[in-house]
Amino acid sequence: MHFGFIKDVTAKNGSIVVGLDIGSTKICAMVAEVNPFKSRDENNSSTNIMGVGSAPSKGIKKGVVINIEQTVEAIKEAVQRAEEASGVDIKTVYTGVTGSHIGYISSQGVIAVKEKEIGQKEVDMVIDAARAVAIPFDREILHVVPLEFIVNGQDGITDPRGMVGVRLEAKVQIITGAASSIQNLMKCCQKAGLEVLDVVFQPVATADAVLTRDEKELGVVLVDIGGGTIDIALYKEGNIFHSAVLAVGGANFTNDAAIGLRLPFHEAEKIKRMFGCSMLSLVRGEEEIGIENTDGKPGKSITRSHLVEILQPRAEELFGLIKEEIAGKGYHKLMNAGVVLTGGAVLMEGMTVMAENILELPVKIGSPIGIGGHTDILNNPAYAACAGLVLQGAQEI
Repeated sequence: MHFGFIKDVTAKNGSIVVGLDIGSTKICAMVAEVNPFKSRDENNSSTNIMGVGSAPSKGIKKGVVINIEQTVEAIKEAVQRAEEASGVDIKTVYTGVTGSHIGYISSQGVIAVKEKEIGQKEVDMVIDAARAVAIPFDREILHVVPLEFIVNGQDGITDPRGMVGVRLEAKVQIITGAASSIQNLMKCCQKAGLEVLDVVFQPVATADAVLTRDEKELGVVLVDIGGGTIDIALYKEGNIFHSAVLAVGGANFTNDAAIGLRLPFHEAEKIKRMFGCSMLSLVRGEEEIGIENTDGKPGKSITRSHLVEILQPRAEELFGLIKEEIAGKGYHKLMNAGVVLTGGAVLMEGMTVMAENILELPVKIGSPIGIGGHTDILNNPAYAACAGLVLQGAQEI
């Protein structure tokens, strides 16, 4: 889905692309320079990060705008910090959308091939035919994902270009979002002085940043644990074929800690980041955690094991929901490359071990690949979603 034309800001050796990740706990703006004459793969990047800015997210809940003015102010703050870090005046962005409002429609299209040999024109035509389905007025199409092509009755074809045939069919998955949610997101960006060049389904962008071609071919589950949502995307034979958004995320850990320890949310977040762990078996001894009081009263201390006793049930619940989404639909045996975890919440100790135990698949943490620049950012899965939006924009140059 494209909104307007791309307006490149010319840099010394290429063009500037800005990804804007509007999350439930933080808003992140990433500025990158793209060299359109250099090929991009996992080991050879044509896209280099120039600077990143982030700000606490306000006005967003579970991926949806609930307060426009607060969201606008948070976007402005993140963009200003990215401008200071990169020295670039940001006017245009690529942003992503997620949330429980995302929906999926299966469709099929067919055309007659006049030239007998199938080219890009015929592929575009058959995909357009497949997307020509009745969409409710309150929905907008985000992506049309080809699942397979059929040439003269021969199915299972991933790329029909160059083949000879007289009949071309395409089976696609249409990813849609609530028009109101997408429009409110765009309105926030516009009120912050930004032009939105494209809105993409966030897991599609994140997958572009953290998954290799081999993983997508073999079969892999991408799990992005954000603050308010968990985005799940399943890939096989190079394409996404199933996705889901769960209305839980890393903020649930913080909320549990705040209630269980009777702390303000911001203090619970700090304790979670510094001492959080998802498995009690990984905590040794009676390690003490000092907690300062901000209201002038004496501080207190708790054992780390007490904190983990609060966090572990939530982690078990989250991975149980993820397993239900994968195994419950019969996809478990297709995921030969296992699971790739990303998002800031996966940095908590024990998350990969618990994921392997519950999901019964190989698990690794995914950080951005195919992009160069700041190594501290590239090694941090919290920036994967924003890096994916940058790479989406880079593909348009």
